Amino acid sequence: MLRKCLYLTSLMMLIPGVAQACSGVSYSAFLYQKSGNGTKYVVGESRDDYNIHFPDILLPQVTFSQLRRVPDVIIHRFDSPKKINNDFIMASVYSRELKHGGWRFDWLTDGQHILWAGKIVQNPPDAPKVDAATFRAYGRFAADKDSLYFDGERTDDNHGEKQVDFASLQSVGGIPEAQDDADVLKDSHNLYYRGRWISSAKGYVILGVKSWEQNGPIRSRTTCDTRYNPGPWDTLFRTPTQVFLNGKALPTDPDSFAIVRWMPGTLLIYRDKNGTHRYAFGKNCLDTFDIQKDKVTWITRDASTSGDDCRIETLEGVDPEHFTRLNDNAAQYKDSLYQFTYRSPLDKTLVVTKIIDPELQLERGLNQYGQRLYFVGRDDVQTFDTVGALVWLKKTDGTPSDTFARDDRYLYFISDSMGEMARMETRDLDAAYLSKGNHDLVTVEGNYDWLNNHFTPVSELDGEGLSSE
Repeated sequence: MLRKCLYLTSLMMLIPGVAQACSGVSYSAFLYQKSGNGTKYVVGESRDDYNIHFPDILLPQVTFSQLRRVPDVIIHRFDSPKKINNDFIMASVYSRELKHGGWRFDWLTDGQHILWAGKIVQNPPDAPKVDAATFRAYGRFAADKDSLYFDGERTDDNHGEKQVDFASLQSVGGIPEAQDDADVLKDSHNLYYRGRWISSAKGYVILGVKSWEQNGPIRSRTTCDTRYNPGPWDTLFRTPTQVFLNGKALPTDPDSFAIVRWMPGTLLIYRDKNGTHRYAFGKNCLDTFDIQKDKVTWITRDASTSGDDCRIETLEGVDPEHFTRLNDNAAQYKDSLYQFTYRSPLDKTLVVTKIIDPELQLERGLNQYGQRLYFVGRDDVQTFDTVGALVWLKKTDGTPSDTFARDDRYLYFISDSMGEMARMETRDLDAAYLSKGNHDLVTVEGNYDWLNNHFTPVSELDGEGLSSE
């Protein structure tokens, strides 16, 4: 825990203006643990309920006692290479353009397999197999004797003109201080972008790095600093024969190329000897469900601090006119509720369930249809079936509560304003009541705070905390 806090704190200190203590940053951590004769990957600590949960990923073929970090050129910057449990995702505290403010997933090996973010790295059937003996890393980038890798997947060949030289490898694009060293890399011969070979490095020039936050002018990479350029960014660079924006070649003449207008993450207007051109780029990596003119898409994998590397799929057969976002993570389409669950720290699975009445249009807060309850909260939609009728508890003056309710078996905390709902059990339902004054819920087990449903057991209540009628 201390090491994790020190790392988070050091990361924040690298971003002037938002430095803060580790305890102020929400995050979820992920751990490799021994499981029988193998290994499992689990959700560890979570500060402020960062809401990334998935079933344990079982890796029975991975020998836990042999698990170690893959040799990494830059890993020594933060901690000992002997530590294997460093994976985490952190909240965004410095950019409104990001869902996650940073992540770290180390490349690990047991001598036979390569792991990244809890999964065994496997190449497509038509590609050479992963070679653990020759596997080396540079942050998110990695290579073995046959292949190049990025974020746990094979991205290119490692032969001929594409072969990487780790001895001379260095970051030349992106913002290293924002934990994205492996954005644009160069060695003594080549340029690589997110694991893919781009071109020969001979004669390359970084034309500019521009933040999506638009907090500063276009500047060369040598003067780029996170004090002026935080958050996601675009990287523009050229070689003698091509101009690249975020790793993609532009249809332009490099010798006459000139920028007219650069709207980061969205649009580049430029001119060359053939005239003025508009190049639209980027994608929406913030909205889980994106309602467009002719389609609806959803994010299957979250973006990194690069901002534009999320993965998106189109929802087949969905008419955008009848698709409604309920909150950041849930939507309704006719008689179906669309949500997702995590199957790993980054990857999601779509969950579609039928709504009890096709005519029922869900709204924020509590939606009741007979004994079926739908609660549209801040982050999700919860579904409950009551046991008997839902009845609001009464305050001591006889007026109904707008926060606590009960049925024939359960107690309920319902707060439309906070976007939260919870169902609780008690040994003695009839003994539950609302206290005088602050209207907390009092049960034989303890008290539930009316403000946030925080539970204090009887054993921890002092004389003043024991509410009375």
